[in-house]
Amino acid sequence: MECLSGVLRAKGQKAKSKRCCPYISFTNSASTPDNRFCGKRQNHCAMKKLSLIACCSLVALFSGLGCSQTNDLAGWAERAASTDQNVAQEAQNYLRAMGPQGLQALEQRFAHEITVHRVNAVTDARWKRISAALDRVGGQYDNYSSGLYWYTDLEKAKAAARESGKPILSLRLLGRLDEDLSCANSRFFRTTLYPSRELNYLLKERFVLHWESVRPAPKVTIDFGDGRKLVRTITGNSIHYVLDADGNIVDALPGLYSAQVFASELRLSADAAQEATARGSHDYTAHLKSTQSRLLQSWATDLAAIHAPLPANADLSEKDLELRTSDQRWQKIAQLPSNPVSFDFQVSEVIRTKFPLAPTAAPLAMTKSVVETPMLREMRNLSNNVALDTVRNNYMLRTKILNFLNSNRRSLSLAAVNNWVYDNIFLTPGQDPWLGLAPPDVFSAIDKNGEGQ
Repeated sequence: MECLSGVLRAKGQKAKSKRCCPYISFTNSASTPDNRFCGKRQNHCAMKKLSLIACCSLVALFSGLGCSQTNDLAGWAERAASTDQNVAQEAQNYLRAMGPQGLQALEQRFAHEITVHRVNAVTDARWKRISAALDRVGGQYDNYSSGLYWYTDLEKAKAAARESGKPILSLRLLGRLDEDLSCANSRFFRTTLYPSRELNYLLKERFVLHWESVRPAPKVTIDFGDGRKLVRTITGNSIHYVLDADGNIVDALPGLYSAQVFASELRLSADAAQEATARGSHDYTAHLKSTQSRLLQSWATDLAAIHAPLPANADLSEKDLELRTSDQRWQKIAQLPSNPVSFDFQVSEVIRTKFPLAPTAAPLAMTKSVVETPMLREMRNLSNNVALDTVRNNYMLRTKILNFLNSNRRSLSLAAVNNWVYDNIFLTPGQDPWLGLAPPDVFSAIDKNGEGQ
């Protein structure tokens, strides 16, 4: 039998075409030389066709898998904001396990709702479900404002860092980053740092993010007896560590910073981590020492700028500089033109949503002075406080930590360093169950000093 125009015909039957069959050809061993030659041509054509079909099939298969996965994530994203709590929780857990890709799917599905909330601070039932889904999947309260994905398992963060070649930014805090009432510093991180356009881009592009709770944040409720209540957290502090993919400390930034200074310092730390990785090294001594020296010099320069210079032969040490920097001088340093603090539009919008009248107020350019005046006044006060925290934390607290790291570089784990920081820098020792809020030498005139379970 021979193949003619894709149809099997018996030998001797007249063919309608002399063209080689473009499909599979069958020949018998008794074929004439011409028939054998035609058969070879037919087989060659057939093999080329089979290869083309196979390649197209593989492309279609993998494209289909990609589309299937994308559609699947979109479906999970839709269910993550379901009114059925069981359905929503299952979907949120699934997207959370997918990592940053799961959060991106959620953001894409609800992009319109996120934009509307940013502009109008909508807080209806549907938005609350969407917001809760974003917070759960991203691992951060008010996640709509930053779109950051935070690991809560350090080993998974290390694996992501090894795969991406990025260092880790690991936050230690009191309370949980995915809850409203975490410690004060972490709340300001979510409000004044993470939404900042410049810093947000830096965090997404150059870091794997991770947080870990040191202990619950202590809360206090003031009940006025007429239905009004104030709920606050008291004491507590936070610190960001820059780690390499193996968990070694590259740098440490304690407390609250302005977005501008925080971004600048993180760039230097990320560069140091990546340069060390390229060398196959885990030694960050040079970076720690140069950073400490740079900060001490900047501190001394700022003191000179407010007319409080060091003596000519004075030792440029953290201890000497601290002795010369009173509270009044810290205030003056914070107000220097070299230490500016400003909030970009994204940060300002998040701050606005925190005001009690925010859902019914227009943006910051509104004409309702009853809302505008206290809001703008508080933003100015906030700007001054952030400036003060920035210089104190960066100059005084950070140089102490850097000195400790340089002195104990190879002998302490991350956990041990963090314990030292909370004990000696933040003065909230882990072994004190009352976090320094119930000192034994202070008389309160309350039964059992007010302590209870």
